[in-house]
This record gives sequence, structure tokens and C-alpha cells, in this order.
Amino acid sequence: MASSKTLAIVLGAGPGTGAALAQAFAKTHGAVALLARNHSSLESVVSDVRSAGGDAAPFRCDVSSADSVADAFAQIKQKWPQHQVTAALFNANSPLQLKPFLEASVEDLKPGIDVNLHGAFHFSQKVIPLLLQAGGGFLGFSGATASIKGSAKFGTFASTKAALRSLSQSLAREFGPQGVHVSHVIIDGVIDTDRVRQNYGEAEEGTRIDPSAIADTFVYLSQQPKGCWTHELDIRPAAEKW
Repeated sequence: MASSKTLAIVLGAGPGTGAALAQAFAKTHGAVALLARNHSSLESVVSDVRSAGGDAAPFRCDVSSADSVADAFAQIKQKWPQHQVTAALFNANSPLQLKPFLEASVEDLKPGIDVNLHGAFHFSQKVIPLLLQAGGGFLGFSGATASIKGSAKFGTFASTKAALRSLSQSLAREFGPQGVHVSHVIIDGVIDTDRVRQNYGEAEEGTRIDPSAIADTFVYLSQQPKGCWTHELDIRPAAEKW
């Protein structure tokens, strides 16, 4: 049973994978702080977590802004002054751009850099000290196929997802000896969200990834013993088409 004084922080906690992460970590922690740029997208997630018996609160956070991240963490501290942060999830959604390389501009790189590099940097610098204060904890990053495979016309997207992966590796090696377990999860497939179903219809079993299964994977990683930590794994549907 989770301690009433432990806290998980989920960045990118809107509908879909973020909501699933919030609900899953609410079961293992006493409270969940939900962060997103669009504050209104968190209302239903907060309601679902509370309905399931958890404690949750929403916080507006533009992860590309160091000041916005700092403000969000200050508000979290004010909300739960006695709680220890023992888990944090970076699930920020960067826009997927497909463009022929010779038609791309430096400006096309900016959205991915803002989220996958600057955002992950800002978030990690705020959350790692809290995990260290708690004596250790878990920091998870949501990756993508593009983290390790730069497909044609994915140059602006894949390069920044690879940067996120490299940052996670450096953090794992620096802070693992201090008790912070850093994991990068490559989500290699289409996630079966409401938006995907609205746009593309229902799909056969085993062709899309269930958000709740993604969340369960992160929970599993967060509970691994220190002698057997996984830094990276990939998850994909049974009917892989990539």
C-alpha cells in the first residue's frame, strides 16, 4: 500500500497515456500532481483519479519555459508540503512533423527542441533534487520509434526524440548510483486513444497499444529492485507493421 506522504508527478497528464499514467501511479502513491500546458485538459483526469480513491491536483505548465516549470513545482510544494516525490513521468507530447528534409527549416526543429530537449532538461533539473531528497525514486521518459530510428521525412522529429533518449542515458548513469532509477520507454506503435479512434475508427485486437498497458509498464519499472534496473525497453503491438 502506498504511503500517504508520497507523491508522483506526471507531466503531460492529459487524456490518453497521461491519464492512464495518472491513474496507475495514484494506486502506488498517496497523491499525483498532474501537469499540462492546457489546464482544462486535466479536469477529467483529476475527477477520475479522485473517483478511484486517489488524491490529485492539476497544475498549468509549459515545459518549454523554465519559469513555468519552476512555478508549477512551487505550487506543488505548496499543495503537498509534507510529501516526498518518489516518482516522476515525462510524457510531454511533441508535434509529429513529416516534411522532406530539403523543404524543412530551422524553425521546424523548434517545437521538438522546446519539448524534447529544453522541456526534459527543465523538468529533470527540478524533479531530480526532489527524488534525491526522498532517498531515491523513479524518473520515466516516454520515447517513440523515432528515438532510435530516423525514418525518411522524420528529420526534425527524430533528431529531437533521439536527444531526449541521450539525455535520459546521461541522467541514468549520473544519478543511478544515488538511488534515482531513470528509464526511457520506446513506444513503438499507435496508441489506442479516443482521438485515434475518432479519426481512424476501431482497430483489430493487437494492432494498437492500450494506454493503460503503457502505464502498467512504467509502474513495473518503478518497482524494480536496485540490483535489477531496466534503463530502456520498447513496447509494441503484436501485429507490428513498422
